[in-house]
Amino acid sequence: MNDHPLPALRNQLLSLHKLLMNTERVAYEKEEKVTLSPLKLLQMLTEDERFSWLRQLSQLVVMIDEAMEEKPPITTERKDALVAEARHLLTGSTEVGSFAMRYAAIQEREAAVAAAHAEIRKSFE
Repeated sequence: MNDHPLPALRNQLLSLHKLLMNTERVAYEKEEKVTLSPLKLLQMLTEDERFSWLRQLSQLVVMIDEAMEEKPPITTERKDALVAEARHLLTGSTEVGSFAMRYAAIQEREAAVAAAHAEIRKSFE
C-alpha cells in the first residue's frame, strides 16, 4: 500500500499551489504596480476574488491531509477517489473561469508550472 501515488501527489499539489500563488502574486504586483507584503498576500489569498480559484487547490490538499490521518487508515478506494478528484480539478473542466482552464493558461506561459504539471501527471497514471 505504500506505493500508492497519493502521498507524493499531495506534496506535488502543495508545491504547485506555492508556484501558482507566486505566479499570481507577480502578475498582480506588475499590473497594480505594488509590492504585496506576506500579510497582504495572505489576506488576498483568503479574501480577494482574483485569488479565489487557488482556494480549490488548497482545499484539496487539506482534504488529502485529513484523509491520510483518518483512523482506521484510509482505504485504497478513498485514495483513488482523491487522486481522481485532483485529476479532475487540474484537467477536467473546459468551462471558462474554471480552475482547469486558468491552470492551463498559466501552464502555457510559465515553464515552471508546465514542468510541475508534467511531474504531477505521472501520479495520475
